[in-house]
Amino acid sequence: MVRRQWNESDEAKSSYVNELFSALAKRYNVMTDVWTLGLHRLWKRQAMELCALRPGERVLDVATGTGDLAFLEEAAVGPEGQVVGVDSCAPMLEVARGRQRGAVDFQEGDAMDLRFPDASFDVVTISFGLRNVADRDQALREFRRVLRPGGRLMVLDFSTPTSKMLKAVHDLFYFGVMPKVGWAVAWHRDAHHYTSDSIRTWLSRDELSKAMLEAGFVDARYISLSTGFATVHFGL
Repeated sequence: MVRRQWNESDEAKSSYVNELFSALAKRYNVMTDVWTLGLHRLWKRQAMELCALRPGERVLDVATGTGDLAFLEEAAVGPEGQVVGVDSCAPMLEVARGRQRGAVDFQEGDAMDLRFPDASFDVVTISFGLRNVADRDQALREFRRVLRPGGRLMVLDFSTPTSKMLKAVHDLFYFGVMPKVGWAVAWHRDAHHYTSDSIRTWLSRDELSKAMLEAGFVDARYISLSTGFATVHFGL
């Protein structure tokens, strides 16, 4: 199960996550809508507004999945800009390319070993994906490396509300309800545990900010969404 896999090597974790998302690819969008009650779409739009992409910027979306964020980014940077979407899971990229209506450059690649020269992008983004990376610190260093001077990183992911009442709602939904509905939606032996387990072990807001600073970012800040159920992190 997922908890056992997380204690194994980085290679084993990467292989496990890739296998899981390969199996889920065709149902991933429906599954995510169910598991977040559709809120992930709102959070991605809010994250894009806060990121304030400018026309002409070059953006790298890591762990792009089925392309939700990449398509929003493409609209923001316009025809004079460029968006590259990278994911290690080929079946997820197949779904993204099938949804393609523009010119996002979807490529297979590893967040821990990005195949781009130094200082290639104005912005790097990753939404609900850093939890899946075996070596998060290495990935953050790679994000810093491929950013141009003055470039910025945006990380969007789940978080725990600070309010005791909302935290109780959060825990009931993600650790109680989600595992039960997961099997019905995803039809996979582990999918109903995966997201809840990864959320349970995910870094706190302050821990992620510290990791970003240790990776070479000179500034790190965050903004909570939906009273703390998700958080947008920025690094400069």
